[in-house]
Amino acid sequence: MRTLILFFLLLPLITPAQAPKNLVSFGQADSLYSDILKEKRELLIYCPGVDTNYFEQPSFPVLYLLDGDAHFASLQTVIQLLSNNGNTALSQMIIVAISNTNRTRDLTPSADPEQPGSGGAEQFTAFLEKELLPYIDSKYPTAPYKIFSGHSLGGLLVVNTLLHHPRLFNAYIASDPTIFWNNSRILPTVDSLLEHQDFTNKRFYLAVAHTMNQYLDTIQVRKDNAMGSIHTTAILQLADKLKKHMGNHLNWSYKYYDNDYHNSVPFIAYYDGLRSIFRQYWFPTYLYPDNSNADSLRTLIVSHYKALSKDMGYPVRPNEWELNQMGYHHLSQKNYAKSLMFFQLNIEYYPRSYNTYDSMGDYYRETGDTAKAVSYWKRSLALKFVSGIQEKVNRIASATR
Repeated sequence: MRTLILFFLLLPLITPAQAPKNLVSFGQADSLYSDILKEKRELLIYCPGVDTNYFEQPSFPVLYLLDGDAHFASLQTVIQLLSNNGNTALSQMIIVAISNTNRTRDLTPSADPEQPGSGGAEQFTAFLEKELLPYIDSKYPTAPYKIFSGHSLGGLLVVNTLLHHPRLFNAYIASDPTIFWNNSRILPTVDSLLEHQDFTNKRFYLAVAHTMNQYLDTIQVRKDNAMGSIHTTAILQLADKLKKHMGNHLNWSYKYYDNDYHNSVPFIAYYDGLRSIFRQYWFPTYLYPDNSNADSLRTLIVSHYKALSKDMGYPVRPNEWELNQMGYHHLSQKNYAKSLMFFQLNIEYYPRSYNTYDSMGDYYRETGDTAKAVSYWKRSLALKFVSGIQEKVNRIASATR
């Protein structure tokens, strides 16, 4: 029976061998050769698009995703939905989806005699730490915030990394992890590792699926000795140990999904895990276009992003494009105080963006102060020459001769 359970949990996550023609795709393929693993590793990358012809290139948190081929598309959709068009439930982020070569080898922290070639997790973790993470940081616009996520055996590796290499990532999501691997070899080490390490500013989300007999619940399964219950029981034992060590400052939560099985839970687990990690992120952008007081709204924006930056551990800024759009929206409505507030904030948050000074110049032209308009346009041109901005300066100069 144990072999049968392992068969389903160890199955590689199947993807089509050949993609259909004319398929619309989002993201890009990348790869790097690993000297540690002695093999080429394939990656799928999603990086939020920013028109850097106009706006400063922002940096983004990075979500590292195991079994990447299986979960890349769904997570990309979730992140796009919850971080765009005024939705701030999540940060925009980069996804690094790691494709498998030898899944059982890479994702298992101990060697099981029944699974030849297993137990290579530490070597794979060394690949992450010394090769993959530096490579991504060097090539993509990354912020200093990294999330590690995995399902099943991938979830086991996530838990192992949290316990043995907690500084490697800022946050961890384990979806129905295979804690019972190799007779639950990981569990006896958990208490000591949780007790003697400081997990300040680390976050962990643990998802538990309904994998036991359908007539059992999370209380009854603890008393059930059937082989079919060992997967769930081992995860619950991990949760018990986490509860015992609340003084280590680990910010963690877990949820039991009674309507989801092992292979249906990843989507909702990752969704909830990301929402938990970024629970302080949401800002009421519906206040941007209304007629609320400009000073009050400015205070709300500044205080929110100051608190959010403290919570995330690095400077977090509102979206430059959104502030810019709101500045022009209120300018068109002749809400000059609100328009000025948005343009000023954009300069404060993005002082190296030529766009922010160009927009402020447009504000002063609209309100009749051409001298200030020209001053801001020239500051914009000092950062980047744009012929259209120079033409605005020239037109003002010609009109005042």
